[in-house]
Amino acid sequence: MTTVDEILASLPDAPAAAPEDGEERSGHLSAEFYAARPVFQHIQQAAHSQGRPADVLFYSTLARLSGMISPHLKAVTGISGRASLNVFAAAVGPSGSGKSTGQSGARELILPEDPEFRDGLPVGTGEGIAEMFMGTVDEPTGEIHLRGPLKGDPVTRKVRKQVRHNGYIYIDEGQTMATLAMRQGSTLAETLRRAAVGEALGQTNASEERTRYVAPGSYSLGLFVGFQPSTAVPLLNDASTGTPQRFFWCWSLDPSIPNVPPLWPGPIKDHPGQIQAADTIDVMFPERIRRMLWEERTARNRGDLEVAELDGHAGLMKVKAAALFALMDGGRYEVTEEDWGLAETVWAASCAVRDALVARARREAEAERKAAEDAKVNAEVRVHIARNEVDRRMERLVRLVVRHCSKPGGISFGYMRRALRTEDRPYLSEAVDLAEERELVIVEGDHISPNTTART
Repeated sequence: MTTVDEILASLPDAPAAAPEDGEERSGHLSAEFYAARPVFQHIQQAAHSQGRPADVLFYSTLARLSGMISPHLKAVTGISGRASLNVFAAAVGPSGSGKSTGQSGARELILPEDPEFRDGLPVGTGEGIAEMFMGTVDEPTGEIHLRGPLKGDPVTRKVRKQVRHNGYIYIDEGQTMATLAMRQGSTLAETLRRAAVGEALGQTNASEERTRYVAPGSYSLGLFVGFQPSTAVPLLNDASTGTPQRFFWCWSLDPSIPNVPPLWPGPIKDHPGQIQAADTIDVMFPERIRRMLWEERTARNRGDLEVAELDGHAGLMKVKAAALFALMDGGRYEVTEEDWGLAETVWAASCAVRDALVARARREAEAERKAAEDAKVNAEVRVHIARNEVDRRMERLVRLVVRHCSKPGGISFGYMRRALRTEDRPYLSEAVDLAEERELVIVEGDHISPNTTART
């Protein structure tokens, strides 16, 4: 079982100041942010027209869209090749606060062009994530039928291979994901980390029908998870492996929902999920941003710059957001400084939510530690009190034994037992033994007599 000390030790460093429950939480995307782009305004209006939290719809739309776009679309910054635009996001809030209804609005907002798009699938295993892209196809063997009704036609065989390239996963309760990921032998956490950056998925098995291989860069995948605050802690605890760093975080509560709902604006008509590119398309970044990312990466790799563990993927996360913002703004393949500024705003909001969760987890762990310590102290006090009560009882009984056996001829155990109160009788033998040990009485068989030679 994990101890409180282990929980505290596993948590990342907490921010200097974090909001207490009930205080106004930072981490919400501002009205100015939504006003910055028509497509952002569209998302906010769509959310509020249905009484849904805007941030949940925004991040789930971003995640769903990232799984819908062509895998040929990649971000190019000059670092580590062409970057996948796969987006993972998590909404945090109490039960019934709009996590599920907020993300479901993304299905009404952006409609897929690809009929093979795997939309909102649940996830159970790492193998299941790879399987969503797999299928069975007829593959030519190079031979032809020599006779029969198929004479002259190619001979084919059933082969399992990647047949899909786009998918979106929705996990209604993040605790389920965390529990599955912690099972012995589970590949879920590792697969999610690989999928977030577009690495190869699947596994090889002895039997061909169970072998899965999804090539790196050959798929687009978005993921959205709903968490209650306490159930987000296991994912945050996984910082050493790099899992929580690959997520955008948002609150599922929205204090800006108006009293009078605006009109439903309809689905977004033009979005990058409709770009079904057959060839490579690079989303390019301005020279200043490329240089900045390069200098940061080289400084880290040289050991000159140390970055907080949870910020290990900050640059990549902002690259993904900025590239998607450019694509959402008229299908541009050139990221602007404005796109980058908006991405930094989103990352700052995400970090505020994440840091508040870390701080909350530390408070809860500290409270659990204090409760455990208090319980231990209380137990020790109870033991001490009970021991003192027993000691006082025994001293009283010893005096009774000595007094009663001082009668001429001493007394029997039976007489002594009858002379005691009912609640004292179970302790008679122990009291007599203690009196004998102190050389106050002499015990012979069933008879107790005073020790006249005892020192006074």
